[in-house]
Amino acid sequence: MMVASCSKEEDERLQEPISNDWTVRPDFATLDTRPQDVIASFTLTEKDAELVKPDENVVKGAKYALVIGISDYSGTQNDLQYCDDDATDWKNRLVSEGYSVTILLDRNATKSAIESAVNSLASKSIAGNEIAFCYSGHGSRGNIVTTDLYYISSSWFKTKFSTAKSTKMMFCFDACQIGAMKTALNATGRVIAVASSTSTYSYDGDASMRNGVFTYYQMYGFDNLSYTYLEPDCSYACSSMKSWASARRLKVAPSYADSYSGNFDL
Repeated sequence: MMVASCSKEEDERLQEPISNDWTVRPDFATLDTRPQDVIASFTLTEKDAELVKPDENVVKGAKYALVIGISDYSGTQNDLQYCDDDATDWKNRLVSEGYSVTILLDRNATKSAIESAVNSLASKSIAGNEIAFCYSGHGSRGNIVTTDLYYISSSWFKTKFSTAKSTKMMFCFDACQIGAMKTALNATGRVIAVASSTSTYSYDGDASMRNGVFTYYQMYGFDNLSYTYLEPDCSYACSSMKSWASARRLKVAPSYADSYSGNFDL
């Protein structure tokens, strides 16, 4: 893992005024009042994941991305603040880098829509293509949570991308308890960034940030610190989120896995 040292500009950025205007992105299971048998029927694991056949007829040497951001969940008590903003920022960033981007926001990010979009992205993961996947929303114990309240596990994602032939793939998750994705998806040629460990939370920033805290610092690194490569940007986002949390007496554990050979330019 590459570690970037803090520059003077970064140090100044981290001296931002302390504010209590933030919200936790909690473990969704603590909000889910459905019976356990219902929750089980709304959970997708590797047993529910059919292998994806690579589509050798897609354009080769192309860049494809899927971006998902869910602030508007079924039931107003389940809503989050800036996840759709995170997704929009990632979409704009990736489009500027030449990716063809599919974006699913809020009530459009259903279980069936996400399944279909992931299958499509995985089928395009052939040799020579570059792949990106970004998610911002609720997490729980290694699962993402769809707008219609399905849990989709890290083992499901691992299976879906197990047939990928692309040697350049990026995954980013800004959600709580999402660290299992880093382990499940890690493979040669991939960088996986996560805003939390298997037990910690992620956070929405204040109105000046208008992002999840992890995503905010990822965007800040690209837009204001002129990071060209993904690895130093991830390192900056991790260290900055930890400093942000320390000032507020919060415990966070963002991290990233770097199994890409060389410098990963989006």
